[in-house]
Order: sequence, then structure tokens, then C-alpha cells
Amino acid sequence: MSYTIMNNIDYKVGIYIRLSREDEEKEKYQESESIGNQRTLLMQYIKQNKLNFISEYVDDGVSGTSFDRPAFNKMIADIELGKINMIITKDLSRLGRNYVQSGLYIENYFPEHEVRFVAILDNIDTAYDTSNNDIAPFKSILNEMYAKDTSKKINSVLQAKRNNGEYLGTAPYGYKKDLENKYHLVIDEEAANVVKLIYEKYLAGFGTMQIADYLSKKKISIPSDYNKRKRGTKSLTYGLWQQSTVRFILSNEIYTGTVIQGKRKKVSFKSKKFINLPEEDWVKVENMHEAIISKEDFERAKKVIEATKGSRVVQNDYLFKGLLRCYDCKRLYWNKKSR
Repeated sequence: MSYTIMNNIDYKVGIYIRLSREDEEKEKYQESESIGNQRTLLMQYIKQNKLNFISEYVDDGVSGTSFDRPAFNKMIADIELGKINMIITKDLSRLGRNYVQSGLYIENYFPEHEVRFVAILDNIDTAYDTSNNDIAPFKSILNEMYAKDTSKKINSVLQAKRNNGEYLGTAPYGYKKDLENKYHLVIDEEAANVVKLIYEKYLAGFGTMQIADYLSKKKISIPSDYNKRKRGTKSLTYGLWQQSTVRFILSNEIYTGTVIQGKRKKVSFKSKKFINLPEEDWVKVENMHEAIISKEDFERAKKVIEATKGSRVVQNDYLFKGLLRCYDCKRLYWNKKSR
């Protein structure tokens, strides 16, 4: 395929390449969307038209429904700095699949900043007044419809997996992903023993703050530090356990072998914002993996948590507040009472 453009001496070109996760799936049977093939096509175009190549911008694994992308933002910043004044993409969908924002860039932002935009396979070139440019908004609408349809298909597949109890998230503390099935959890013995310890102490009458202090004094790694160590990150520091972390572990039904998912959903396929769903809409499947805590112990802990929800700590000013220290732990003394 040959392309010829006149009067291109002053153009400083930036090529923009984008590959979404959906495109990666499509690559299994169609290679045209790949980063390498997009780059080849764009560089061939530049060579044939003797353009002045300046920079490449690549967003790999990023959806086109949002324009808040690292490489895209860098490209816009370079336009503002005057480093580039021409952008080339494989087609219009590479720029984005949100027809409103695509239109704003093509019809407003690029012209206002004297930037020439070319989408090769769609024969769009804003340097010329052609019918192909006129139908660009309609192509953008089709691109968005494609993205919406793809989003529905993906959500349908994920919902089916949730309904089957397949675990889609990151393995919670106490578990790890099964090497033979990434949707199944298996027990991580070291962390699971800490989970068991937390439940044992709580059911024995210890409060969540007491348990957090005990774990910290024993220099037991907090979940985030533990995960880093498992990934091979070396650290000599020990984070302190928080009461909220202990309470979260005590409230997480996953330790009984139950998978609960679908607690929230996106406002729209074009938005990054999530909304929380009512509990009756959650997807709950029992006995999906080996339990760390019995259902009976979980329910006992749950009752204690619910019974203490209304209690709160009231702090008062006392004469020696901030002056007295504990002989054993050296902490400042303060008085509190629950009501």
C-alpha cells in the first residue's frame, strides 16, 4: 500500500499506538492489532512520505474508552511544548473508542493547536477537506459501539465465572492461587496460621487492638509486607498491625471456603468509577476451596463484632495526660473507657 502527501517539510511527527486487553485476546486469531504491526505500518507511512519522525507513544493494554492514558497524556504534553505537530495512528479506533472525546480532539483540540491528524486505514487526514474526514464522527460512534459490545461480552463471561464460584481477584491473605487453576485458591500455610491465631485470640476474649499489638510485638509481617516477601522483595522493616486489618480478617467469609464476589460494578463501560451493590445482589458460592476457619467459629466471631459495633472509645483530659509512661512498653499513658 502506498501513501503520498505533499507539503510535509515542516511536520514533526509523533506516532500513537494503542493495544487494549480486548485486542490482545483478538491477537490469538488476528495479528493486525499488535504493537509491532502497528509500528511497522506507521513507520512505513512515514518513510514513504519522507516525514520527520520525532517520537513514539505506546499505551499497551489500555482501553480506548478512557483518554486518561500514560502515553496519550505524554503525547498531549509534547504537543503543548511544540515538540510535535502531526499525529499518525493505524486507524481512528487507536486514538480512542469514546466518540465524544475523539470528536473533541479531532475537531477542536488538534485544529486549535495546529496539529495534523492522520488515521491511515480510515483514510482520515485533517490536512485536507475530504468526505472521509466528514464521516469520522460516525466511525467514532461505531468504534464506541464496538467497545460497548465487547464490554458486555467480557462482563458476561466474568459473571458466569462468578456464578460458578471461580475466584477472580488477588488471593487474600492466608491463601494463594492454585498453580494448576488460577481461579482456585489453596491455603498458604504460613499466613493461614496467623489467620487461625487471630480467630483463636478473638474468640478467647481478646480485643482487636490487643491482637494487633500482640502480632506487632511478635514481629509477624503485616499482609502487605508478607506479600512483598513472597514476591522476593527484601525488607528489614516490620509494619505495625492495625485494628482495622484484624477486624477485616475476622469479617471475611472467604476463610470458611466461601467465595463472595460482585460487590460493586462500574457506573459505565466508559467510566473508572465503581458503585457498591446491595448485599442481595452479591454472588455467594460456598465450599469452593479449603477452609481455614470453621463456619461455626466465623459465625461466633461475627456475633461478637456485631455486638460491639455500637461501642466507641471516649477520651478525656486528665491531669497527668502526656506525662506518665508505662514502665514495660514506655508508651504514654492515657485513660479511656467504653460505653
